[in-house]
Amino acid sequence: MSKYTSRLHNKAGLTLVETTIVLAIVSVIISAVWMVSSVVYENAHQYQANRQLQAIVQNVRQLYARLNALTNLADVTITLDAQAAFPIEMRVNQSNAAGLINHPWASTATGSVKIFNRTSTTFGVVFSNLPKKACIGLATKLTGGEITNLSQVIINGTITPSSALPISVVSANLSCTSPNANSFEWQFNIRG
Repeated sequence: MSKYTSRLHNKAGLTLVETTIVLAIVSVIISAVWMVSSVVYENAHQYQANRQLQAIVQNVRQLYARLNALTNLADVTITLDAQAAFPIEMRVNQSNAAGLINHPWASTATGSVKIFNRTSTTFGVVFSNLPKKACIGLATKLTGGEITNLSQVIINGTITPSSALPISVVSANLSCTSPNANSFEWQFNIRG
């Protein structure tokens, strides 16, 4: 009976080593899924920012043609928001047209996107409070001619003229210095 009891005891469950191996395999699978989902999430934000920026630029150019002029060196975000120049999902409060606009990485109540009329022929779209990874992604993906007549890019005060675009990953990494508070401005010619 003792042989029979010992066989039942050995088949009764998993050993500590087997349990550890199973937990290690499950941990590796979960971390792989986590990494893939974070990449997919970041790519979705990059795509959304690209689409939003293109819509803003197109709408500003159309509004400029209708309004004929915007005040120089002024924040025209509220004026443009009143004219529905921003995609609805960018508004902090969907029912309020107060010019409080956010990019895909922000959820601030004060807004993180501003539009400035820089000169009589150029305007700037500013995304503030960007995480470093998002700043680098925008610098490398949205400076290569996706939107016409980009005159220059300003990242945290560093100006890159159109002749030096697109921005390389190394240059973007040097310019995007803050972990979570980078400022990115695209300056466009008003006439596309």
